Amino acid sequence: MTHPWGGCVEVKVNIVSKLKKELERGNKGVYGLGTVTDPYQPLERKRELTRGCLLLLRRAGASVSILTKSDLILRDLDLLSGWDDVEVGVSVGIVDDRLASMIEPLASSPTKRFEVLRSLADSGISTYLMAAPIIRGVSDSTESLSRLVAKAADADARRVIWDIYNPKPLADVRLRKALSAEGIELRRHSPEEVLRIRSDLLRVARRNGIKLEDAF
Repeated sequence: MTHPWGGCVEVKVNIVSKLKKELERGNKGVYGLGTVTDPYQPLERKRELTRGCLLLLRRAGASVSILTKSDLILRDLDLLSGWDDVEVGVSVGIVDDRLASMIEPLASSPTKRFEVLRSLADSGISTYLMAAPIIRGVSDSTESLSRLVAKAADADARRVIWDIYNPKPLADVRLRKALSAEGIELRRHSPEEVLRIRSDLLRVARRNGIKLEDAF
């Protein structure tokens, strides 16, 4: 059965046991949570698979990097606090809560995500802002980019990684529909526009004492 993009999720019910075996083999490196799929999707509230993985990783003294759009991560603040080798990135591409709710209906609002960054930083956890996806005609204006980085600075994130929206056929269908209601056409950035975005981000990052990094 085919589901609309973003309309279903396959739960990896055995991920904790699989990770346990991986750790027992003594494999080194940084363990990434959220590199492809958000580790704090709504089902995590019930399943607690991400929490189970974090328990194992902390006990093993592993290096961990987490990326999420959800304020559910604050549930695991007890595990993350005092963990010397963990960092958390929070993804925010759009500052406006209303627009974000149309484009990312299941994600926490941008306002809540910046509050997450602040809470994590206040707990001594290394944080960064993933400024993505930056969408043409939605969040790529000089003003929008300035607000995005300024809010990251206010939340005490000292690093910003950025990326533009890369069109994907299945994701495009839903996104085009959402944007059309706002009179916005989903289009790719030109090379010149990408350079301008990077220049804007770099300028405001330097002004706020933040390090800017390219995602790719």
